[in-house]
Amino acid sequence: MLRLQDVSLMRGVRTLYSHATLLANPGERIGLVGNNGCGKSSLIGAILGEVPIESGTISAPELGRIGYVAQDIEVVDQVAIDWVLSGHEPLMAARRALSEAKDDMALAAAHAQLAELNEGAILAQAKIILHGLGFTEEATTHSVKSFSGGWRNRLALARALMCPAELLLLDEPTNHLDLDSVIWLEAWLKRQRATTIIISHDREFLDRIVSTIWSIEDGTIRRYSGNYSAFEMLRIERLKQIESAAKAYERQSAHLQSYIDRFRYKATKARQAQSRIKMLEKLQAVEPVRAAREWRFEFLKPERLPEHLVDAEEVALGYGDKRVLSHVSFSIRAGERIGVLGVNGAGKSTLVKGICQELKPQAGEFRFGQGLQIGYFAQHQLEQLRDDETPLQHLRRKAPEEREQVLRDFLGRFKFSGDMATSPVRPFSGGEKARLALALLAWDKPNLLVLDEPTNHLDMQTREALTMALSSFEGSVLIVSHDRHLLAATTERLMLVHEGIVSEFDGDLDDYAKLVLETRKASLSAEKAKSSAPAENTLNKKEARQQAAQQRQRLANLRKPLQKELTQVEKKLHPLSDELKALDAKLADPDFYNNGNPDEVAAALKRRGEAAAQVEALESRWLELSEAIENIR
Repeated sequence: MLRLQDVSLMRGVRTLYSHATLLANPGERIGLVGNNGCGKSSLIGAILGEVPIESGTISAPELGRIGYVAQDIEVVDQVAIDWVLSGHEPLMAARRALSEAKDDMALAAAHAQLAELNEGAILAQAKIILHGLGFTEEATTHSVKSFSGGWRNRLALARALMCPAELLLLDEPTNHLDLDSVIWLEAWLKRQRATTIIISHDREFLDRIVSTIWSIEDGTIRRYSGNYSAFEMLRIERLKQIESAAKAYERQSAHLQSYIDRFRYKATKARQAQSRIKMLEKLQAVEPVRAAREWRFEFLKPERLPEHLVDAEEVALGYGDKRVLSHVSFSIRAGERIGVLGVNGAGKSTLVKGICQELKPQAGEFRFGQGLQIGYFAQHQLEQLRDDETPLQHLRRKAPEEREQVLRDFLGRFKFSGDMATSPVRPFSGGEKARLALALLAWDKPNLLVLDEPTNHLDMQTREALTMALSSFEGSVLIVSHDRHLLAATTERLMLVHEGIVSEFDGDLDDYAKLVLETRKASLSAEKAKSSAPAENTLNKKEARQQAAQQRQRLANLRKPLQKELTQVEKKLHPLSDELKALDAKLADPDFYNNGNPDEVAAALKRRGEAAAQVEALESRWLELSEAIENIR
């Protein structure tokens, strides 16, 4: 159990929050949210005893029963599987006892302890976790220091998950994962019994995992029941009430101030004026916190919108003698919104580089439409920003003849205003650099946006702003991302990169999640069978993959007409439901009957009956289709 009692925490001279009193129940999964710099990671540090608190108390399990990912990952010359196993402290203690045993009795006790822990089961669990996070059997035998930074982060996460924890603290656990690993982690966490606190900017991940939100706001930490979407709705309602109270405050304070200004120096009214001064001071002391306006930006309307943008015909892509993708054929047309799925290393970025003409085909050809203007965002472009230059200088290079005020106004839409526009890029955070890269991209008015993991450094607010901007963009979009909320909200067509092939994925993201979990499970079973059975009895992998692909295609063909009809039903149902709500609101208003035209009332009642019948019929068909699609899955 975790309990915070009247906790106050400061960073330097700034108070992050005070008088925070919260209780995390056993097994509860909590999302810790708040603006960047509000103190989310500091709270994790305080729970671990690494960050001192100003006042109050934190009651938490002992350190050995807390699973967490250390901020600084130790680069050790140790085999990956052994380093991950070191996260299981009881196993390490039993192994130490065995190595330090001085007599037969101590030796027997150590062996008994290892048997009770079931060392074999713990090793199997470590392999399952590493496999789920994308490591092959061979990779688990490599040294920790041989892995890149992103893969070391995965190892650190695996080590934290190995801890037999009562409390699990995860700070941005999905940052270095691909979508397949995020889906696996989500399923893993749902099966855990530990109380879990998660900091994440991935709202879809939070929606699927947590049942409680702790929000750092207004100088304290508030608790909300439900997942992130439920929290968002509750917070919007609360902010509406605050905004209403703020307007009432403004009216009342303006009235009081007017009275004070008129009568402060008149002897006959001096006492009343002094009374109102005190009232105003009291009112100011409890002035409501105004709701912060949500930030939004937009991609400018493309100057041209050609129908044919990109055609690939039997394209092969790779590097040197290594071929990554073969027989790639697809088209991108005006207005299409495409999400690209696949594990890390499958070739998603290779495909993107081919489309953006950064990589020449080894075979086949790309045909690009006349007037095509690609806006390409990738992580390496953040490294290409000039550290000694300002956002204004970066944009000035794109538009040397444009007036400075126009450039400043444009940068201001991306939160680079005032001194920020004229400050060197060097100290900018990853999120600020990503925002600048998006601004530079938007200036060019592309008609095809190609975005390779655009959300990696973005906070929740900027991710939501990007989602809104992409939703209203008039051109075409191709996105590689592990952020399912972004993919679901901005794409209508999915492509799967798998084992050197690019194919249409005829399903939605839930279908893909099921496929990932089934594939991981089958792959793990195959590895177990391979290690325990003679080589000649193992399945032909190529044949097994072909059978699996044929089965997926067969199911997709069965689902396709049903899914198409379901989409049509939804398109009809949404406006009818909105119309029905509007009619109900109108008919519930007494003034509509008292002051309205009798013919208009009769027409509204008639239309309400027609709309209700249509909605009922469509909802019934929607349920039938959904059940049929689910049965096929």
